[in-house]
Amino acid sequence: MYTRKIILSIVVLIFITVLHGCGEGDESGQNLQTGSTEQYADKEKELQVREEMLNQRIKELDERERNLNLRDSILNSKSVEMNVENLSDSIKLAQEKKKLEEKKKKAEEKEKELNIRLDNPKETITDYIQYIQRGIEGGNFEENMKKASQQWENRSVESFKSSYKGIKKFSAIEDPKVLKQEGKTAKVKVKIKQVRDGKDGKDTEETITVTYNLVADKNGKWKIKSNILDKN
Repeated sequence: MYTRKIILSIVVLIFITVLHGCGEGDESGQNLQTGSTEQYADKEKELQVREEMLNQRIKELDERERNLNLRDSILNSKSVEMNVENLSDSIKLAQEKKKLEEKKKKAEEKEKELNIRLDNPKETITDYIQYIQRGIEGGNFEENMKKASQQWENRSVESFKSSYKGIKKFSAIEDPKVLKQEGKTAKVKVKIKQVRDGKDGKDTEETITVTYNLVADKNGKWKIKSNILDKN
């Protein structure tokens, strides 16, 4: 009986010991598991922070890229606008210049037509004779010979100075008369008296009839092209 109690006590003691050992083992395991969980949570939090920083950096880079693209787009747009504006100004200037040239050309044509209608070829001959007369009879010889030569289409001043050097008097006996006038050509007839200084001291007087052929120049002004002399 006593022996059974001892054995039972030993068994109970062993059981208690085993239970105590198991309890310590569970607590140790629980502490280990808790430590691992906390460590994992810290790493996950660190990764999350890094990910957020990376995302923020990516957003900043994207925003910068958008700003750069927007700036380039604006610059390109302004450049295109400036080129288009310059081209438009050039076209407008060319068109205005062309219109101005056309108006000028029309005005010149009208002036020529008006000159041909209003500028009587007879007046050209009258002016021509008066220049010669003034040059011979006391006026500035060279200046008047120059003006007389300008009434011709193509004749030098020197030829006039040579032709009228020995003439003392020169005048029209009657007013010039228009024989024919068609478009840009005309014929004018005039009777002239001139006194030439003779070699023997005696003046020589002669009357000549001159027929002048005239043409209208580019401005519609009548010019003498040639003449035909008929000594009476």
